Amino acid sequence: MCGIAGFWNKSGQPASYPKLKEMTDELYHRGPDAAGYEVLDDVGLGHRRLSILDLSEHANQPFQSSCGRFHLIFNGEIFNFKEFYPELKHKGYTFNTTSDTEVLLYLLMEYGLEVLPRLNGFFAFAFWDQSQRKLVLVQDRFGVKPIFWTENEDYLAFASEPKALFKHGLQKEIAEEYLDEQFFYRHVSGENTIFKGVRRFLPGHYQVWKNGVDLQSYTAWFNLGEAALAHPKIQNPLEWYKETFLDSVKLRMISDVPVGTMLSGGLDSSSILYAQSKLGFSNLSSWNLRFKGFEKDESDLAESLSKELNAAYHGFDILGSNLVNLLNESILVNDEPLMHYTDGLLLGLSKEAKKNVTVLLTGEGADEVLGGYVRQKVMGKNFMYQLLNFLKYVPENWVKNSRLKKLAHYLEFRNPDFHILTNSNELFLHDLKRLGLNSLNILPQYRIQKLEEAKKYFPKSKLRQLLYLDQQIHLGTLNDKNDRTTMGASIECREPFLDYRLVTGVNSLPDDCFSTSGKGKWLSMNTIGKELPDYIRNHEKIGLAIPWNKYFLEIPELRDHFENMHKSPLFEIGLFNYLDISKIVEDFKVNPVQNYSYVRSLFFNSYWYQVQFNS
Repeated sequence: MCGIAGFWNKSGQPASYPKLKEMTDELYHRGPDAAGYEVLDDVGLGHRRLSILDLSEHANQPFQSSCGRFHLIFNGEIFNFKEFYPELKHKGYTFNTTSDTEVLLYLLMEYGLEVLPRLNGFFAFAFWDQSQRKLVLVQDRFGVKPIFWTENEDYLAFASEPKALFKHGLQKEIAEEYLDEQFFYRHVSGENTIFKGVRRFLPGHYQVWKNGVDLQSYTAWFNLGEAALAHPKIQNPLEWYKETFLDSVKLRMISDVPVGTMLSGGLDSSSILYAQSKLGFSNLSSWNLRFKGFEKDESDLAESLSKELNAAYHGFDILGSNLVNLLNESILVNDEPLMHYTDGLLLGLSKEAKKNVTVLLTGEGADEVLGGYVRQKVMGKNFMYQLLNFLKYVPENWVKNSRLKKLAHYLEFRNPDFHILTNSNELFLHDLKRLGLNSLNILPQYRIQKLEEAKKYFPKSKLRQLLYLDQQIHLGTLNDKNDRTTMGASIECREPFLDYRLVTGVNSLPDDCFSTSGKGKWLSMNTIGKELPDYIRNHEKIGLAIPWNKYFLEIPELRDHFENMHKSPLFEIGLFNYLDISKIVEDFKVNPVQNYSYVRSLFFNSYWYQVQFNS
């Protein structure tokens, strides 16, 4: 796990070593163990290393072939790298390290991009061919490891995080045309970002740049829908799922440094800790966020399971004034606006874990792949979906339950496709009407494209369409959160539920393998779930949450920003220019529950702007 950065000058001007070093060192948190900088005429390749496999200096990057032709900077892990030793040795390759980076270099030299489907892991890398003057950029199937890039008439630049592109010389500015999507969905999808000129690499894609710095190809090497269609029929889904999940956990325990588990007390992370114990791994440790006295607290469950499985339990309370410092730091680490608002907590937990481990396993991805969110239940059964649609005819003052009120607002617009697009939203058309924002662009092309793709592969099931869309878009926001918050503490985060064999296989299964009853996640509940204690299996699903509606008014630093956020320059841009922020703030103070969703969004967008542009 590392950070990569590089650029290619279009004019042929020699690459600047100081500029390369400045870009690369901006990513110090991603790799504090070693740094490497390589200038190859008009090309610069930089690397910050977090040592996980082969801790010796021989595994430092950039890597280059013995002939000097090929050069590689790599961020991520190839978990099945040892499988390639026999065939590469048979072809005459000799190994000087025990790192997966050397294996990847030789595989690219021998097979080129044809080898990508054989790799099991997460990765983002740049591969330079000095003889052909060709640069290849590649990202893993689900975008777990990031690449951002920018291009103009002078250069191509790329990096693991946007902050390194700004060090290259790109001006940090807001792309006003994406503010609508950012506000409504809390995230800018596809290649676009909130920053002008900064583009996000698409998952499962590669780029080929050739001499003259011309983009020759930007190609999808993996498509989930096509891969699922081509998957061999799974005869026994439950048996297959359990076997694949256990092997995924086993692969993700490969490490030359200590490995821990981020444990919430929920089904997913508990399954991972249980799998580690069942597979015979020792020296297990769990890392848990405690919320003593708060209804969302699951620390007792996490601690009990840890004791049962002989794992060292570490629980931490990360609230109060410390939370503000971590919030500020998480904004700087993330670069883009926060979507999930829990980043500070995860960053704080990662910092504590770093004192003992360098790798953390997490249950992220299970809800998107297996179907475990409460919000997905609305699409679980067609008759239930039709029944709930009658909510829009019930007068609002008759509906007292807060969840039903939210459902009524969600279903107010009568288009099923729009319901799928906005299923993970906190804001709805109802909120936009109240704010007087009636002409926003809330149908971004990338989201529509991925929904149409979902309908193509799963034409008969709205639930499957929703899951597919979650895997294409919402999962990306979680991958971003996990990557930045853990790498911000120099921790590698691994997600067993995102093993490509598991994700592809699950998507190939028939609809009857998916149920939203109870906790959902039929495959997990009927395999590993059955082997977990009842207090885990039967516990109501609780998501990680922070009572921001209280903290805006109770924590002095947040209260100060809240009272003065109408002064933010952000609210002079685009859609925000039409809002009466002062009135919105005063209305919130009278009733902190009503209109909380859009007040929270306005607060965090303006707070992000303050930290990003004034720090």
